[in-house]
Formats: sequence, structure tokens, C-alpha cells
Amino acid sequence: MELVEIEVNPNPIGDEFMAQAFFEWNGQEWEMTVKAGTPDEAKALAETQSAAYLSEWGTDSNAANQKYSVYMF
Repeated sequence: MELVEIEVNPNPIGDEFMAQAFFEWNGQEWEMTVKAGTPDEAKALAETQSAAYLSEWGTDSNAANQKYSVYMF
């Protein structure tokens, strides 16, 4: 599993900003979504959650996918 990109939506949804992390594994794209109070916080959260996810994914991919809500895109 490899982190490909992090995108931050500059427009708030309600009072939160959404960031999406995109991953690739064996030609399949996977996605994680996080929300925070500012675009910078959303990006930082996506970066830290992605790093934690990738660390755990190597041990148990199914558990990591569930814990971090990562789904096939």
C-alpha cells in the first residue's frame, strides 16, 4: 500500500473541512476521509492518519482498513 495523494476541499461542509488521502495497492485505489476545523488541520490530520494507517496496514490490512475507514475508491 502506498500513499498517492492528499487533497483538501477548500470549501467547508457545515463547519468542517474535509481532506481525502488516496492510496494505491496492486492497481486498486483506496481512500480515507478526515474532517477538521480548518483546511490546514484537515491536511495535517490526513497526513498523520495516513502514516499511522500505513504502519498498521503492514501488520493487518483488514483491521487497519476498518480502524481508519479506508475503502476502495
